[in-house]
Amino acid sequence: MGFTLCHSIPSGEERRPGSPAVQELRTDGSRLAFRCSARGTNMNSYKYVIVGTSAGGLSAAREIRKIDASNPLLMISEEPYPAYSRPLIAKHVSEGKTVETMQLVPSEFYGSLGIDLRLSTRAVGMDAGARSLQLHNGTTVSWRHLLIATGGAPIVPHIPGRDRQGVFTFTTYDDAKAIAQRLPTVRNAVIVGGGFIGLSAADALRKQGVGVTVVEMQPRLLSTMLDMAASCLAEQAAVAAGVRVAAGRRVVSINGDHPQSVTVSSVTLDDGTRIQCELVILAVGVRPRTELADGVASVGRGILVDESMRTTAHDIFACGDVCQTRDFARGQDAVLAIWPNAVAGGAVAGANMAGQHRTCEGGTTLNALPYFGLSVGSAGIV
Repeated sequence: MGFTLCHSIPSGEERRPGSPAVQELRTDGSRLAFRCSARGTNMNSYKYVIVGTSAGGLSAAREIRKIDASNPLLMISEEPYPAYSRPLIAKHVSEGKTVETMQLVPSEFYGSLGIDLRLSTRAVGMDAGARSLQLHNGTTVSWRHLLIATGGAPIVPHIPGRDRQGVFTFTTYDDAKAIAQRLPTVRNAVIVGGGFIGLSAADALRKQGVGVTVVEMQPRLLSTMLDMAASCLAEQAAVAAGVRVAAGRRVVSINGDHPQSVTVSSVTLDDGTRIQCELVILAVGVRPRTELADGVASVGRGILVDESMRTTAHDIFACGDVCQTRDFARGQDAVLAIWPNAVAGGAVAGANMAGQHRTCEGGTTLNALPYFGLSVGSAGIV
């Protein structure tokens, strides 16, 4: 068994990630002793592991490296791309913007900070007592400090026919790619949900000349983001851009040309209205991806954290859209799925993982809508 070990002999400090086989390191003056795992064991040892590479994870990694420039740091992402700006995926649909031009940091960022980045890698479970993380490929990773920054996953409503070809969510670059590839065969689209994600998709599709109907179960668009007056302005701008709005309605089925058809051809609303379409986008919201913390740390609507971004499990932190933090406008804990909150929480988590003692003051809802030629923003209670 061969490996390269790079450590400070006097102190035992880890200078760079050593061999995955090294399980224990001891020093006695100038003498170095180590214990190796058994042949064939697939164990990777890191001081810091961050699951999730978007705003919160990147913020934590930056903060860790300001304090600790050398100890092993691993970042894991399910996606095949380095971190990119998800709000920009609509521009891939509308103008062909590539994921390389959406990246949050330069490609050399990870290597320059000694970060081990693993893409297309999913964490499927953990043993908190053993401080080990199980990956989808059978690999086990050990950690001293773990950050869960897994963000949110799209909510898929249980609508009959949701598994037909031509039905998509709209939260990742691959979603946008799949939709863009289908556009040559699409004349009309139905978007289920009139929130931020739904309207970003509607704006992108209208720029491609696709007929768009937005179906929103609430009586108005953006009801959780804007007050009545601002919501009316947003709807007027959408309608002026050619979007049809069916507010106060629900999609009850996604249909094919016949019951055995695998491809979408229409949707049916709760009042019996049938809307012809070749594309359906489900945009009813996102939910925190808390699965990794199940049975390990306390979970409410999101993973529960204190002001230091620590979970109820020892040396496990969480930040961003996956956790509940203090909403100072409402005076209660809530999932604040916004960029500034993820960045602030990630920085606090990263600093505390690296031995500092910092706290996060919390935040509140903050949104901006730059679609249909209208700029609308909101903050706090609306």
